[in-house]
Amino acid sequence: MNTLLRTAFSLLCAAPLLAAPVQAEPTNFRVGLGMLRYDVHPAADYMPDFRNTGFTFSAEFPQDNYVGSRFIIYREDDDDVSLWGYETQLMWGYGLAQPGFRIYTGPAWHREVIRSQANGSRQQRVFNGWGWQLGTGWQIGAITLDVAATYRDPKDYRDENKRAGNNVIPDPILSNVLVSYRF
Repeated sequence: MNTLLRTAFSLLCAAPLLAAPVQAEPTNFRVGLGMLRYDVHPAADYMPDFRNTGFTFSAEFPQDNYVGSRFIIYREDDDDVSLWGYETQLMWGYGLAQPGFRIYTGPAWHREVIRSQANGSRQQRVFNGWGWQLGTGWQIGAITLDVAATYRDPKDYRDENKRAGNNVIPDPILSNVLVSYRF
């Protein structure tokens, strides 16, 4: 009886391996890399501006052709600017789950750490808040190329300007060029 159970269990476990390969439709889950440009202007010298370039890692899942979500992790580390963070985006648009042209917009939420200078010492400051993103791109086969930008709520950045002695409301804009692969 014990041998019979072991044999049946072995056949059950091996059945998926013995079955003929099935051609499955790819999902719409995408993973990608990209280039980051981030500008907080006007701001102190240690805040990011368009002179610096960083990189991004993204994961995206369109639920259908009109609604999707994306998660981006980014980092920029130059001599005068150092930051890392993440942003989650809700995408409403057209063409999100099919080949060809795509355009989208929607709310975004971010959290990031920027190395700052205050009173002659370097400190890390946390910035978080809401924003609104807009993007467009093209999907060819399993590859998607996107250009996207997020305008962020300036509250935390204005507070940092006040610490630096400049009471000006900045315009924080995060922009990305993303290349992703659909699995």
